[in-house]
Amino acid sequence: MTETTRENIVEIKNLTIHYETPEDIFEAVNNISLDIKKGSVLGLVGETGAGKTTIALSLMGLLPFPPTHIYSGELFFDGQDLLKLSEKELRSVRGNRIGMIFQDPMTALNPIMRVGDQVSEVIMLHNRVSKEEGKKMAVDMLQKVGIQPERYNDYPHQFSGGMKQRVIIAIALACRPELLIADEPTTALDVTIQAQVLDLMKGLQKELGTAMLLITHDFGVVADICDECAVIYAGEIVEKGSVEDIFDRSCHPYTIGLFESIPSLERDEKRLKPIQGLMSDPTSLPSHCSFYDRCPKRCDLCKEKDPTTIEVAAGHFVKCFLFDEEVKKM
Repeated sequence: MTETTRENIVEIKNLTIHYETPEDIFEAVNNISLDIKKGSVLGLVGETGAGKTTIALSLMGLLPFPPTHIYSGELFFDGQDLLKLSEKELRSVRGNRIGMIFQDPMTALNPIMRVGDQVSEVIMLHNRVSKEEGKKMAVDMLQKVGIQPERYNDYPHQFSGGMKQRVIIAIALACRPELLIADEPTTALDVTIQAQVLDLMKGLQKELGTAMLLITHDFGVVADICDECAVIYAGEIVEKGSVEDIFDRSCHPYTIGLFESIPSLERDEKRLKPIQGLMSDPTSLPSHCSFYDRCPKRCDLCKEKDPTTIEVAAGHFVKCFLFDEEVKKM
């Protein structure tokens, strides 16, 4: 294993995932490669249906089978290929070394189980501790996320949406995982509570040294909490780099379009500039560039074949013919 490999907690290599039904094949994730460095935060940004949650669930070993079919690729976590583990081996990783904050705190908690017991259950499942020790550790973790010990015996319906999300974070971090997957953790919350939850996550991530995969639609969240960012479109990573690369030196027309559709306090604009059209149908993705129909900078070559990923600067990758020097020479 090389020095570069050792600094990565996650390495996804050429991953392709389909959802297969008797009627159709949905191409959810298409030959993506992605790394997450130890202790760093990677933001995964894209439209609904782009494949973000499918990638997260594949790391957790929670993809439903059927209809899911992992067509090809490798999923390395700390040098171990997760796709080669048995279900028993996966259970020792899931919740212990990899934690996940799910999208909707309203449905992620067991409604008939006390919140404190839901935290201690995870701790006792992965650690050889007594019930009393598990409860003490759960109380400590709940306090870390701002929930007082006297609320240990409360049920989920007694908490607000923001407090439920804090419980979810406590469960995800209960065993101090090496990787935390946060799947749109603030989508169901109002703006004020979003800011509180993000500050909490950022503080705990730094304190525990946990690497994080943050799935979001919001570039503001990426700017606030992430070290690197990957932009996904139709199941493909179209641009990846440091947050500075993506924000200050955006290259792919899709990434540029996303930024242009965000309201600005600096530009005097009367109307927003949305990306025209809809994302390609996952049941019939084209063999050429999947962004072709919506791209303002498309050329004839874009409809002939699929572009390769180009490193335009150190650590900054773009999947577009506009930056392919070999194509320019043709």
